Amino acid sequence: MTSEDEHAGKIVSCPGCNGKFQIPPLPAAPVSQISGNKTSSSAAPAQRGGWHEEDHANVGFFSSLSFGVVISALFFVSMIPVLSPDEKKPMLGDIFLRRGWVNYAEVFLFIWGMVILVMKWKKTTRQRRAMLLDIVPAKLGSEINSETVGGFIEHIYKLPNRLRDSLMVNRIRKGMELFEKRNNNGEVGTFLNSQSDIDANRISGSYTLLKVFLWAIPILGFIGTVQGLSVAVSSLSAGSTDPEALKSSINNLTGGLGVAFDTTLLGLILSMIMSFPMAVMQKEEEEMLTEIDAFCTEKLLPKLNDSQNSTNDLLLSQAENIPAFAASLSRAHEQFLVKLQDASTLLRDAGETLKTRLDAHQTRVEGTFQHAIDKLTSQTCDSFQESTKQLNQYFASLNKGVESLNETLKQLGGETITIKKKGLFSR
Repeated sequence: MTSEDEHAGKIVSCPGCNGKFQIPPLPAAPVSQISGNKTSSSAAPAQRGGWHEEDHANVGFFSSLSFGVVISALFFVSMIPVLSPDEKKPMLGDIFLRRGWVNYAEVFLFIWGMVILVMKWKKTTRQRRAMLLDIVPAKLGSEINSETVGGFIEHIYKLPNRLRDSLMVNRIRKGMELFEKRNNNGEVGTFLNSQSDIDANRISGSYTLLKVFLWAIPILGFIGTVQGLSVAVSSLSAGSTDPEALKSSINNLTGGLGVAFDTTLLGLILSMIMSFPMAVMQKEEEEMLTEIDAFCTEKLLPKLNDSQNSTNDLLLSQAENIPAFAASLSRAHEQFLVKLQDASTLLRDAGETLKTRLDAHQTRVEGTFQHAIDKLTSQTCDSFQESTKQLNQYFASLNKGVESLNETLKQLGGETITIKKKGLFSR
């Protein structure tokens, strides 16, 4: 890690560990080691081989799962004191502990997803701290060429171990090591663009599990709704005239409806709450990648000097002094134009043949598709009519059951129950 000269001898804060330390004063540099803006060192360069790179986007599956299980258990235990002693007056704890397994699953997936987001936030915070490092210091030279690139790479290897394993430092280190071997700006630029795409794809893939949670939580709520409605409907099929049995049936009806509505409500609320921090974290990581790309494009690539332009200029100046080279180049150009014309003719003929075949194939595909659509439409109409018939029979049977129940309630002096075709019950 480097610091500015004005901070020498002062107490500063470390961007890696947030600890306080004092920067030593500037040493007196020997004159024999300084020549202009370049600094020479007699020490042999350290052996380079990179370092083990962590996954800076994905979090550990089993570690996040373990934290999710523990936090979920603690949450459910904390809900026990807010349980209602009387089920007729529900409290907050009843929604989480007395509505079946669906609410347990919804809360667990929500907590697991939030644990993943917190772990990703810690990784992103470390990436932000690593971006504060002076990776390409100006004191090592105003440009990076084949002679000075080794010093810049050695400087990267001297960065703090906790911060050098980051997206930005890894990308710049690999780009400089490629430049040291190939000495070509174009290859380094292509490599940096490819590495940017790899990092972006990795970050995008790290949200796959969270997207599954956002899909599964409301689906679980709908499953709880169907389960609660099933209990409510089955409680009306008793058809008994016993008052105690009827009272138990009505209690089961209201309990089933409570499960149906509470599970859906909880699932929708948890998925909505989870979507906001997920969007914020995804935006933060995308902005971080954009800043890294901007640094490589605006700061690193302009400093690379592979001396290719000067070599090309030298070759062109030598070619102008050789008349035979110009004549040979002219003849090669004429031959190229003749062969290009022949290739264009062949390509045009092939294009016309391909167009004819494509037109015939398109006509055949359209006919087959239209036939399939007609057949599918006919089958769909038949299936819809059969479903409508079965649905009418179901409502007729259900109305008979309700009429029987109403007669029993009238004999008991209670209120009657009516049922609408939308499936909602009312008194």
